[in-house]
Amino acid sequence: MSNPTHIGWKARPGIVERVAPDQRIWFVSDLHIGDATPHDVFFGKDRHLMALVERVERERALLVIVGDAIDFHQAWSFTRVLRAHQELFSAMSRLAREGRLIYVIGNHDYEINLFSEILHFRVCDELHVGDRMLVVHGWQFDPYLKDAVQHGHSWSTTIHHAMERYLDTWLRIPLGEFYTRPNRLLFWLAHKVAMVANAYASGMARIGLTRSAENLNHYLTYWARSNMGDPMGIFRPACQLLREGRWDTVVCGHSHLPGVVSVKGGTYANTGSWTFGSSQYLVWDGGSFVCRDWITGTPYGGELYEPLLDGVVYEKDFWQWWRENYMGLGRFREGEERRGRLRHWESYVRDYQHMSQLQPLRVDPLPREITEDVAGVPASDASEEAHP
Repeated sequence: MSNPTHIGWKARPGIVERVAPDQRIWFVSDLHIGDATPHDVFFGKDRHLMALVERVERERALLVIVGDAIDFHQAWSFTRVLRAHQELFSAMSRLAREGRLIYVIGNHDYEINLFSEILHFRVCDELHVGDRMLVVHGWQFDPYLKDAVQHGHSWSTTIHHAMERYLDTWLRIPLGEFYTRPNRLLFWLAHKVAMVANAYASGMARIGLTRSAENLNHYLTYWARSNMGDPMGIFRPACQLLREGRWDTVVCGHSHLPGVVSVKGGTYANTGSWTFGSSQYLVWDGGSFVCRDWITGTPYGGELYEPLLDGVVYEKDFWQWWRENYMGLGRFREGEERRGRLRHWESYVRDYQHMSQLQPLRVDPLPREITEDVAGVPASDASEEAHP
């Protein structure tokens, strides 16, 4: 982690920022703010996030956004995002101009000029809090995505969002949480492709020709473990970094799995996300962390990480996961068992479906030169296209 990589649409040297640890720091990440259409996974929580920003402002604290604030792949352009969430970005920009907002680049953040020059965010690749706390987005620990980020724009993410728009559904992990018919079909097809690939490799081996399905099997196991509790496979690599001794605390996002976990070598803290029904954050008070959901107040310790700490998840591969979960006829145990129970983001949609129509907190609008020159829409007209 001592030599940050070049990321984004434009190659550039990695930027490291440093702040003192003896202060109050709020962390959020993975906001994934989109264009306010039904496919925007931020789900119109503008007024809640603005309330958090105002809380930081009143406390004279520091806000660190640990990447993936804007979902460029979903919205297609910054203009659409700005039009949809103008007041929210105004509140963030005001905090940034006061010198109390730092932005750590994530894997969805390909054009940093939008953050640094337009919104006035203080942008970096990694943040050091004192000498012993490292803050990174978390894609650096992702065994597959880190290669895509280091080589620039991820075409697979663009295709993924395009498919969700076209099919008008969610194609997400974990399957049990996004138990849609297209998502179930996607898992079924992946299994069949893997069966064919492995059969082909075995057949070639019998006639002396070397063919391998190892990479596909590894990727599907990574996929399955994301379903079993380690989204994006980042927990073990982050813990390995702690064991190496340079850092005693690692703060990241990326996996959308909130928590503060004591592990060998130090503390792993994850900011969670603001997608779907989540609104999680971390607060560092100079000596310890608190992790909660902003809207519900739900606290998070290490409970979501217990299956990872005892190692059960890592003892299984994709094929074992499939045998334990597939019930035939496109049904999966982890999805079927959720039927009839209160659901997470689905219940949030039901309870907060009119949230985007509620009167937001009043904040100073973005400067007219930004809304006209950058967004291409007059300030007086921007709010008219805020919601579908």
